[in-house]
Amino acid sequence: LTDRNRLHQVITNLMTNALKFTDGGAITIGYALQPDNMLEFYVSDTGCGIPEQEQQAIFNRFVKLNRFVQGTGLGLPICQTIVERMGGRIGVESVMGKGSTFRFTVPYRRAERSGKAVPEHDRANVRKDEITILIAEDNPSNYKFLESILKKRYNILHAWDGQAAVELFRTHRPHLVLMDINMPVLDGYGAKEGIRRLSPEVPVIAVTAYAFASDEQKILAAGFDGYIAKPINPSILFGKIRELLAERLHIL
Repeated sequence: LTDRNRLHQVITNLMTNALKFTDGGAITIGYALQPDNMLEFYVSDTGCGIPEQEQQAIFNRFVKLNRFVQGTGLGLPICQTIVERMGGRIGVESVMGKGSTFRFTVPYRRAERSGKAVPEHDRANVRKDEITILIAEDNPSNYKFLESILKKRYNILHAWDGQAAVELFRTHRPHLVLMDINMPVLDGYGAKEGIRRLSPEVPVIAVTAYAFASDEQKILAAGFDGYIAKPINPSILFGKIRELLAERLHIL
């Protein structure tokens, strides 16, 4: 039980690095449960290898061993920060001319199914071109991004703060709400409560700059129907919106 998005980010970065430095042979990815309740992942390649004296330096910011290879030198330091925040460690084993193996661990905790029944909703009939989404976002660039990817499919309302979001919801009754957690006047948690008092059924998705497991648990425990982490992946966002709307609406 860990942070899916950040775990994916680390594995993807390690695989991208392996592809950059491996001209032939193989790249292998795997995982194993360790005796100390740690889950270890590894990405192994048959590339050029890393000199022993430089194997620790590659986790420092802006360090690049090959200036002709694309990149900023930030990928591995970011991976190290993510892994350590998740409670694990990251390291490398390498032999020049034979390849490298990057390993990292995260704490292993079995996720138990709650057995909680999926709630039944009385689904209203709504035409596809009538579906309206309220975006509560105080950052202009974040709002413009959300508007640009959603406006071709949905009608959009926008609130600059949490209190305005509640009032817009009261007036227009949108079908779904994207709620930034860090909102002025009334934060995302307070705005969600205000909207829930008006409509217990409407799906509210939290939008947050943080996406570690503890943040996810707090958000879901507070009664949000889901969350999206920044930077927002449009395909994940559309998938979550479609899922929640299908539970509440008959889309004509």
